[in-house]
Amino acid sequence: MDSGRLTIQQAIRLAASRLADAGIDTPMLDAEVLMRQILKIDRTRLFLRYPEPVADAEQEAFERVIARRLEGTPVAYLTGTREFMGLPFHVAPGVLIPRPDTEPLVEWALGWLEDRLDATIADIGTGSGAIAISVAAHLPARFTGAVVAIDTSPDALAIARHNAKVLLPQERLHQVTFIEGSLTEPIDQPIDLLLANLPYLTPKQIAENQDLDAEPRLALDGGADGLDLVRAVVADLPRILTPHGAAGFEIDPSQANTVVELLRTTLPDAKIAIIPDLARFSRHVIASRS
Repeated sequence: MDSGRLTIQQAIRLAASRLADAGIDTPMLDAEVLMRQILKIDRTRLFLRYPEPVADAEQEAFERVIARRLEGTPVAYLTGTREFMGLPFHVAPGVLIPRPDTEPLVEWALGWLEDRLDATIADIGTGSGAIAISVAAHLPARFTGAVVAIDTSPDALAIARHNAKVLLPQERLHQVTFIEGSLTEPIDQPIDLLLANLPYLTPKQIAENQDLDAEPRLALDGGADGLDLVRAVVADLPRILTPHGAAGFEIDPSQANTVVELLRTTLPDAKIAIIPDLARFSRHVIASRS
């Protein structure tokens, strides 16, 4: 071994120490993921190669991405990928990074769709396409309905279309449509299921969370109380939902009771429920008219 070079393990530990000193919550994980990205290997192979020296070019590339991480760039933007529902989604600074806490909403939707395989589904504020594409990818082959993904950002829709082409089989791809538009305005026919992970943070919450600095504010800011866009979509549910339709919203846990009341007022015939996220916080509110 070249004693003048760091081993892969040493390089990762030194980088993790720098990240920890900067207050980053997951320093070792971040350093490992970024080294794997440089070496283009999986986690098992990384551990096997721990004793090997890092080549000069690889060490320089690793130093560059660690420097960007120290500046606040999220790991997902540095690698260009974030896993969601078992699928590797391409992400870039123009879209919100998918979070595991959104997965229970997708899982609920898939359960709701089990005996509604001709349903029309709309994902409002699709971003990277994580919700719409994950639903489409995990539906049974006998699904005959349609998935519509809507976003105001053409850059986000370009990323979502790319993800659909990469992640969906051709026979399912033709059932997914991407539309540029504001909230529910493009929906001109009743749909069976609406899913929405809209901006729901307040300006104060955004300002207090430095981890969000690199993500698009358009995908985060929900107005003074975080519910401006949610209110607009809920108000349109009587027009866009079929008589036996359902809607699911991701929210901040502090907003759960308010959103429940909004839905009860707007859809008095619906059953309302709260679904927790992985940390058991009230993260999703659903309304089912069936």
